[in-house]
Amino acid sequence: MMLAELRRKLEDRITLARFDLLASLARQDGQTLAGLSRALLVSAGNVTGLVDRAERDGVVERRPEPSDRRVARVWLTRQGRALIRELLPLHARHVHELISGLPAQDRRELRRLLGELRDHLLPNESRQVSSSKTS
Repeated sequence: MMLAELRRKLEDRITLARFDLLASLARQDGQTLAGLSRALLVSAGNVTGLVDRAERDGVVERRPEPSDRRVARVWLTRQGRALIRELLPLHARHVHELISGLPAQDRRELRRLLGELRDHLLPNESRQVSSSKTS
């Protein structure tokens, strides 16, 4: 029930797929489409469509890689940064509500395990960025 409520509240403003895209770029702006595909655990075709729609709506932009013009990087626009800044606290509150029924020790263990899972799933260069942000 709470997960459905979170989804409804977020999707009143933004789809979960777009939220994930913007949140990923907020963590590490300027990712390639291939990098976003890995980060979001979706196919290259899915991420291309997601970025196309987000670019059309003005929340992201593609810029060519200066050293290799065949590669494009995806960046948040000012509008995209403002939107994700507004939505992240809402998301955090709802996630907190979802796990608030767990005992404190279980919540700590869950955070630890999710951190290990994140570290396992992230490519090496993203691990360094992520760990430096949490330090």
